[in-house]
Amino acid sequence: MKKVLEVYRRIDDAVELITKYFCALLLAAMIAVCFVNTVGRYAFHHSFRAAEEIVILCAVWVTCVGASLTARADDHVTLDLLQELVKNPKVKAVLYALTRGLACAFLLLLLPAAFQMVKIYAPMKLTGTKWPQWVLYDAYVVGSIAMVLGYLRITPGRVVALWNGTEEKSEYEQINEHEKELEEGKVDA
Repeated sequence: MKKVLEVYRRIDDAVELITKYFCALLLAAMIAVCFVNTVGRYAFHHSFRAAEEIVILCAVWVTCVGASLTARADDHVTLDLLQELVKNPKVKAVLYALTRGLACAFLLLLLPAAFQMVKIYAPMKLTGTKWPQWVLYDAYVVGSIAMVLGYLRITPGRVVALWNGTEEKSEYEQINEHEKELEEGKVDA
């Protein structure tokens, strides 16, 4: 089992690295296309018809696939207020696992609809390009799967740390502790 986990981690590390470079490449493409189109429009009075679609396509892919990097860092906006207010580490661990499990379930439940959109738009082309429109909708499929993999990578370790009480305090908890210390006069403002 330990060997399987090690192989999974190596594959997942490679996926994360590929995702980072893919997003960086798409951002560079967006910048280049916008720059070339702007120069073309103002210097040569000619803009490229496909520029807007290329930028939109890249932005959608960066958003959907890049969200998995945020999931891996556990930096997505989540409703962890209840978890932050609870003092019992075991309850915190359960709430954390529940919120991440719900996020994964939501992503996976939307996948059939995403596959249906890909199927519907398969014969259509993006306006101004020769690219099929399903390329746009594939971003959600790839991004959702990558986000679920990101949550699967980070959640078990964090749940164990919360359960054992070894998790670092959140920013919210640190601010509250500092405010209490200020009120009690233990530290200066």
